[in-house]
Amino acid sequence: MEQGIVLESVWVLVGFLVFVALVWRKVGAALGGMLDERSAKISEELKEASALRDAALEELQSYKRLHREAAKEAEAILQSAEVTAQRIRETAEKNAIAAVKRREQQADAKIKAAEASMVAELRERAAALAIATATEIITSKLDEKASLALVDNAAAEIEKLN
Repeated sequence: MEQGIVLESVWVLVGFLVFVALVWRKVGAALGGMLDERSAKISEELKEASALRDAALEELQSYKRLHREAAKEAEAILQSAEVTAQRIRETAEKNAIAAVKRREQQADAKIKAAEASMVAELRERAAALAIATATEIITSKLDEKASLALVDNAAAEIEKLN
């Protein structure tokens, strides 16, 4: 009987081992499948994360390039503005100098015209004064006969001029 119990125990052990092997195979396959799925999902997520990281790096590089270009453009605009401002400054200075020269010339012309006018006026007054003085001297010192002779001489001189 002892032999029957041992034989029975061996068969129970073999059955148990077959059961464990079958369960292990099913459970192992299921666990392996779950782990494979999880591994595939993690791998896919890593690839997606890597792709997103690469896209983010590309965007970063693009923004850096745009920033550099914008900085260069801003610098070019500033340089252009400085050149333009300098040109405007020089033009304004030339225009101011030209305006001052024109005003000086106008002032000189006005002064010369005023001088000429004063000289002409003084000549006219001097001539009128000389004529008035000569007339007074002549009328006071001449008699009627001499004054008629002077009038005749003046008339003759006028006729010669015409």
